Amino acid sequence: MKKSELIHSCAKAPGNIYIYVGGKTGRDGIHGVTFASAELTDDSEESSRSAVQVGDPITKEPVIHVTLECNRKGLLEGLKDFGGGGLSCVSGELAYAAGFGAEIFLDYIPLKEEGLSPWEIWVSESQERMMFLVAPENVNKVLHICKQWDVTAAVVGKVIPEKITRVIYKGIKILEMDMDFYTGGPIYDNCKRPYASPEQSKLYDKDFDIPDLNDILKKLLSSHNIASKEWVIRQYDHEVRGNTVIKPLQGKINYETHGDATVLKPLEESYRGLAVTANINPRFMERDPYWGAVSAIDETCRNLVSVGAKPDSFLDCLNFGNPEKPKKMGEFYEACRGLGDAAKKLNLPFMSGNVSFYNESIETGVPPTPQIMGVGIVDDVRKSVTADFKSEGNSIYIVGKETEREMGGSEYYRILGIDEGVVPKIDIDFLKKCMDGILSAISKGFVASCHDISEGGIAVCLSEMAIGGDIGCEVDLTNVGKDLRSDFKLFSESNTRWIIESKKGKEKAFEEKLNEKKISFVLIGKTKNTRLIINNRGEKLVDLKIINIRDIWKNAIWNVMG
Repeated sequence: MKKSELIHSCAKAPGNIYIYVGGKTGRDGIHGVTFASAELTDDSEESSRSAVQVGDPITKEPVIHVTLECNRKGLLEGLKDFGGGGLSCVSGELAYAAGFGAEIFLDYIPLKEEGLSPWEIWVSESQERMMFLVAPENVNKVLHICKQWDVTAAVVGKVIPEKITRVIYKGIKILEMDMDFYTGGPIYDNCKRPYASPEQSKLYDKDFDIPDLNDILKKLLSSHNIASKEWVIRQYDHEVRGNTVIKPLQGKINYETHGDATVLKPLEESYRGLAVTANINPRFMERDPYWGAVSAIDETCRNLVSVGAKPDSFLDCLNFGNPEKPKKMGEFYEACRGLGDAAKKLNLPFMSGNVSFYNESIETGVPPTPQIMGVGIVDDVRKSVTADFKSEGNSIYIVGKETEREMGGSEYYRILGIDEGVVPKIDIDFLKKCMDGILSAISKGFVASCHDISEGGIAVCLSEMAIGGDIGCEVDLTNVGKDLRSDFKLFSESNTRWIIESKKGKEKAFEEKLNEKKISFVLIGKTKNTRLIINNRGEKLVDLKIINIRDIWKNAIWNVMG
C-alpha cells in the first residue's frame, strides 16, 4: 500500500455517514472483552459460551476486497474494524478521535436472527464487520461496490458536532452520553499501581553429572516444544494465491524441516518479498520477564534474517495473569519494558498488538507470555535461503554471539527437571551488526543455508538442518564456548547465534564479509554422509543416524495426536 492511501480511524467532519459493512450481528461474542478480563472459574465454559465469536472466512474475503476498493477509489473518510465492545466502541471511537459525536440507529443494523435486544445489538462482537465513514455524496458509490461483491452493507448513523453518543431504536432515544466519559479511558497513576519485581533467586547454573548426550538429544527432538509441527501445519493452506516462495516446512520433499520464516511474493511485477515469523518462549519469561521479552525480539530478528529479510516491524500478543496482583503486574511491567527497550534500540516499530489479562483459573495462571510476530522485507526473493543443508562437503559456521553458560529456561533444563539457571542476555548493538553482516552475505550469494540457534541449542539446530536436507554433518565444538562443559555447549540457548552453511568456493569471501563487519564466527565442520556427529576436545559427544533422528523428531506429535 502506498502511504498516500493510508486512512485513519477517525471522522473528517460532522455529517460523515456511518456505513456498516460485512457480517451480520448476532448473539455470538456478547461480552467477549468482559470475559477476557475475568478470571476463569468452574462455570466459565457454560456461563461464558456466548462470549466466543464465530468466525466466517467466506464472508471475510469479500469484505477485504470491498474495503480495499473503496479506499483505493478515495471514497472513505475514516475506517475502523469492529473489535472489543462491537458497535458500542467502534462508533464512538471514530467520532471521539476527531472531537465529534455519533448518532446511531440500532434498527438499521443487519441481524443474524430476530429478537435481539437493543443492548445485545450494541455490544455484540460478531466477526467480519467493518465500519466505514463516508461523505454523503459517496454513500451510493460505496453501497454499489458492496452489492457487486455481495457484501452486506447498511447506513446506520452519522457524525454529529456535539460531543455525545446518541443511540436510537425504533424512533426512541435509548442512550445519550457524554463522549469524553463514554469513550475516553481512565488515566492511571503509575506511581500508585502496586507491582512486585520478579524474584532473582536461583539465577545460576549449577554443576551436575553429564548425562548420555545421545539420549538427551533424542529426548529434546521428541519434546513437543521442538518436535515437528507438521501435524498442525498440514491442516492449513499456505499456498493461497500461489505467492508463497518459502513455506513453513522447508527442504527435500518428504524430508522437510521447520523454517525460520515464511516468505511471500505479493506483487507479480516485483521480486521484492515479505517475510513473516512469530516467536514465543514462556520459560524465559517465567524466570526473567525483562530478558525473556528481549529474547523474543532477538529470536524474531534472527528468524527474519535467516531467510534474507531485513526486519521491518513487530506485532505483539501479550498474555498475562491478573494485573491486580502485584506479582503479575510486575511481570507485565518488566515485559513491556524489555520489548520497548529492544524495539527502540533497533529503531523498529510495534505496528499493532493486543493485551489479554486475567488468564487465570482457580488453581493457576498462564506464565507471562508475549508472542511476537515480525515482518521483514526481502529485496529479492530469488536470493532467499532456507534452513536445510544443501550438499555434501560444504563448510558449516556458527556466527554471532559466544555460546555462554545461560541455561535458565532452556529445553535441556526442562527435560532434566532443573528449575534454575541464568536466562540468556542480549547486546542489541551486536545483534544489529550481525544482522547487517549476514544479510549482506546472503545477498552476495555466499550462503547455502541458514538457521537460527534457539530451543535445544546447537545440537537441535544441526539436527533440523540435517533432517531437511537429508544430509549429515561432522562438527567439532572445541573452539565454541571454550570454557563450557560439553552439554552446555550442545544445549545452551544463548541469543544472537546462527548456524550457516556456506556455498562451495565461497568460504573465503564469506569469512571476509564477516570480518569486514566485525562479526565473530567459528568454522566447526562440514556437511557429509548420513550421520550427525558432534565432537568436542577429541571426544565424540553425539553420533546418530539422520534417518533415526528424523523419525523421532517427525513422529512425536503425530503419535500423540493421531
